[in-house]
Amino acid sequence: MNRHPFRAYHRDDMTALGRLFERADRHDGVARALSPADEDELPLYAFAPRYPLGLERGITTAEVRSRLGSWIAQLERHILVLPDQDLVNACITLSPVGSAKRWMLDWVVEPARREKVPAEAILEAGLGRIGKLAANLLRSTSHRGLPDAQEGQQTYCGVEARGLIEDEETRGALNRAGFAGVRSFAILARDLDSAPSVAEKEPRESDGIALRTYRGGDAPPWIDAFNSAFSDHWGGFYYTEESWGRHTASSRFEKEISVVADAGGAFAGICHCAPSLNPKEKGLAHLHILGVQPAFRRRSLGYLLMVEALRRLRENGFSRVELDMDTLNSKALPLYERLGFRQQEVITLYHRQIAVDLTPTA
Repeated sequence: MNRHPFRAYHRDDMTALGRLFERADRHDGVARALSPADEDELPLYAFAPRYPLGLERGITTAEVRSRLGSWIAQLERHILVLPDQDLVNACITLSPVGSAKRWMLDWVVEPARREKVPAEAILEAGLGRIGKLAANLLRSTSHRGLPDAQEGQQTYCGVEARGLIEDEETRGALNRAGFAGVRSFAILARDLDSAPSVAEKEPRESDGIALRTYRGGDAPPWIDAFNSAFSDHWGGFYYTEESWGRHTASSRFEKEISVVADAGGAFAGICHCAPSLNPKEKGLAHLHILGVQPAFRRRSLGYLLMVEALRRLRENGFSRVELDMDTLNSKALPLYERLGFRQQEVITLYHRQIAVDLTPTA
């Protein structure tokens, strides 16, 4: 008998799922548990740590719809819950990443139930659900004549996983389930009790480039700068006019702490910060994006953008700033350390392949 009967999420779980996230002080070590402004946000809490969605807190259905496109219609079918009377003891979230052959698996467990909800049970339920979802999606593409897979055959899809607590029990369960660590992300932080020093302000600015904050009408050059700066970034994320417009219209966008390097109408680089929406984290900002277009690199622009961003954050009343760094981007660490950032924790991403049976169901 299954001692951990996970089932699909439905709307009646909304209140209990919200309480679960409120009790989990830190979700995935990165995205904090927030109290949603309205019920539209709650089902998407399960996707808070999704990379790169995890770079922004308080995400709404409309924003996810603009990023995930047609996948949004299946969003709630990708959430599993472990109910216990009027509580939810655990939540598993599954998400296709650009294709039915690549998935993310995340989870959060009620803090008081962690010893009774083993990671093995979570992984078993999550992988089983991914296998079924992937098979259905791939059969659908086969019927439409698309090349992902042929009905009746076996194929494979990749699964990336992260959990709430990265302890020995979790790592052991991931390893026993066939996962291997493939990538790590460091969380760095800096207090803003002092402004950047005079020495930090003096490096020369590149000729013809002015640092300023974001203004109305900046969307086209900002989107161009982001998509160019991150064109070769792992994960392949990009902004569209629609998705960036939704973000700038949201309550967490503050143009006073979003800095651009204006090179005569085009943006050579961008440094985008946003406040935490958690009332318990008043004064905390997140440095979400630092990018420099390839043609403008090796001119200290990343350094100058961050110095200006730190100054703007302090002037606007923030007392601390955090950022997430891909540890493979080793060239960025000396820059962050030079500006006073120190590592707080490291989150590892695990990967494995699973077989998907495309035999038609009866």
